[in-house]
Amino acid sequence: MMKKKNIFINQKIKQIIKGNILKYILILSLILNYIEDYLFKNIKYFQTNKSSLKIFIMAHKDFENFRYNPVYSIVVDDKSFLKTKYNLDIIYADQGKLYKLKRAYSEMSQLYYIYTLYKQGKITSDYIGLNHYRRYFNFTDKIPDLDEIFKNYDAILNTPTLVRNGMRNQYCFYHKCKNYDQVIEIIKDIKPEYYKSALETMNLKNVNFCNLFIMKKKDFFKFCEFMFDVLFEFDRRNNFTSDEDVLHYITKFHKINGTKYINSDLYQSRIQAFLSERIGNIFYYKNFKKVKLFNYGNYRNESKLKSYSSYSKFSKNNNKFKVKLIIKNINFICLLMICFLIFVCRLNIIKK
Repeated sequence: MMKKKNIFINQKIKQIIKGNILKYILILSLILNYIEDYLFKNIKYFQTNKSSLKIFIMAHKDFENFRYNPVYSIVVDDKSFLKTKYNLDIIYADQGKLYKLKRAYSEMSQLYYIYTLYKQGKITSDYIGLNHYRRYFNFTDKIPDLDEIFKNYDAILNTPTLVRNGMRNQYCFYHKCKNYDQVIEIIKDIKPEYYKSALETMNLKNVNFCNLFIMKKKDFFKFCEFMFDVLFEFDRRNNFTSDEDVLHYITKFHKINGTKYINSDLYQSRIQAFLSERIGNIFYYKNFKKVKLFNYGNYRNESKLKSYSSYSKFSKNNNKFKVKLIIKNINFICLLMICFLIFVCRLNIIKK
């Protein structure tokens, strides 16, 4: 009975091959691939701007999130973190100048890696943005038209936090005050054009924390040059070459000059990351006359993110996107069928 069944199957396969069905499946696959590309180019949700945009999501651990918008890329400093499947580009910042200081610099270590790729011409875009694995600009339904926004604004930043006692006093309450003052001295020595702004922002009450922004490429380069020149000099003056050096520094002095708020040595060892938020505000204060503010969502491994409008709804293009996914699946099945038939065909030739 089994022999008859196998003979019947082999005959059917021969008929398929002789009838040129294999050729038709291949043609169908190519047509579907063309349709898929056409739909992708015409889904306006993906890119509403005439100019190009890349927003980098800096992640230091695996997290539940998804985006189908190709302007987003995830940047991680360890390949083992991302265990889930994503529809985004993934950039592994697992090498480079700041890899040994990745905890101390936090998202800024990954940003420096991206900055290096831009300088090398390996990535290019007209606008560059920074988000985090749990902090995103609260765009509604789609990314706004940046070309229109930047006609009247210099940058996009997150809504500032009110700090009643000023930026310096706020830093001194949470962290080691000596480090803030050291940064001011460094700016005076190596970036004197920013010194006046550094002094004036000591009492700044509306502070943009979290390092969230979208800038023009030229401003991004200017921002990174200022930021990392200051932080690298800070490292040099304190002999910081690794996360262990920073942790040792905190462990040694933290017990004597402890902060009033958080007393975890590991938390406080993120010195450069905390300083970068304040250095960023000095840069904004000096260079941007008018900024567009957006609220940001704060999410950490929350499944409800999938139902939130700015992450899952695709406005009028939602149906188009579903069609694209269906075509992709059919196309994949067609390719599997082609591979299977070619494999069976070769087996028959070998048997003969």
